[in-house]
Amino acid sequence: MGRFRYHVFACTNKRDPAHPRGSCQARNAEEILSIFRAELKLANIPQPFRINKSGCLDACEEGPVFAVYPDGVYYRLTSLEDVRRVVKEHLQDGMIVADLQIPSPPAS
Repeated sequence: MGRFRYHVFACTNKRDPAHPRGSCQARNAEEILSIFRAELKLANIPQPFRINKSGCLDACEEGPVFAVYPDGVYYRLTSLEDVRRVVKEHLQDGMIVADLQIPSPPAS
């Protein structure tokens, strides 16, 4: 295992509002990221983890997008309840939250 049990990437990419794919930033990514960080602190998870802002994760239409590694799982998180479920079920219990999962973007 690497330095962190989980490393979460939060897409905060911003595009022109007229762009056809949209962007995670326009879909409240920063707000959801703040909620995620607060929930992680409250959960007091013993394993080391990290959460970082990222650029585009190439799932713009699904945003806001959060990727959990090393599992390579991508989630669309839009509410406090979504975040709480990922923190509890995935980061604490190690179970993928299938109904919030989106397909991983194709490798370039």
